[in-house]
Amino acid sequence: MAARVLNGRPVAEAILEEARVQIEKMGFQPCLRIVKATRSKAQDSFIKMKVKACDSVGAKAIVDELDDPSEAELISFIGELNRDRSVHGIVVQLPLPENISTLRVLESISIKKDVDSLHPVNLGRLLAGDENRPTATAGAVIKLLEAYGISVEGSDVVIVNNSILVGRPLFAMLTSRMATVQVCHVKTKGLKEKTLKADILISATGVPRLVTSDMVAEGVVVVDVGTGFVEGRLVGDVDFENVSQKASAISPVPGGVGPVTVATLISNLVKCASEAVEGCCE
Repeated sequence: MAARVLNGRPVAEAILEEARVQIEKMGFQPCLRIVKATRSKAQDSFIKMKVKACDSVGAKAIVDELDDPSEAELISFIGELNRDRSVHGIVVQLPLPENISTLRVLESISIKKDVDSLHPVNLGRLLAGDENRPTATAGAVIKLLEAYGISVEGSDVVIVNNSILVGRPLFAMLTSRMATVQVCHVKTKGLKEKTLKADILISATGVPRLVTSDMVAEGVVVVDVGTGFVEGRLVGDVDFENVSQKASAISPVPGGVGPVTVATLISNLVKCASEAVEGCCE
């Protein structure tokens, strides 16, 4: 029996509609600054998705493309955005060039304008159980599962990713929901052994078709967060066609977690803007 497809688009639309209503109530236009510090064209499609989502809810998005900045120049520019009261949210497109410290850049973003919630302080809050502004991708995975009535309580969950973008914040959010979680990565020994034991498998490595049908148990729920390109076509970590024959539910790429990630980021922007109105934002 083919798996139920976890389509993220209707989930994202519901989140964005809620954001649109909140913006109408606030009576002003929240502003998101999207900072691109690399010449990589791969980031452009993700930036366009964020701009389009902002437009759809009545928010303003400005893309700042910096021409080969040094780390100091990038941090200085972010400082300007932190001090600009017309800016309510800041997101820096990752990955950054190798000569720039991702940690130092993320630390430079005001914690109250950090819509991706990747500042160490915001990550710490998430670890402590504060999910008011979850990291966009991890929050999207949880929202997608919840939208389809999939409970993680008591489940054995395997995450194939240990980054601050996905694996680590997801570990915190899943364990707070009483799941038993194992965090793996592409260097994990005996990965297949571990994924076969999963009730829920979440993969976000960016390695096309890393997860094959022989790596999953019958009835598993599979959430594919990975993105990569094969012959110019966007694909995920999972061999969707074959794994879907064994899984009970599976998210597609594209159209699964991606749209919900963008919607979660916009939801976080609205929360930052609301806090600014209350005099909480720097």
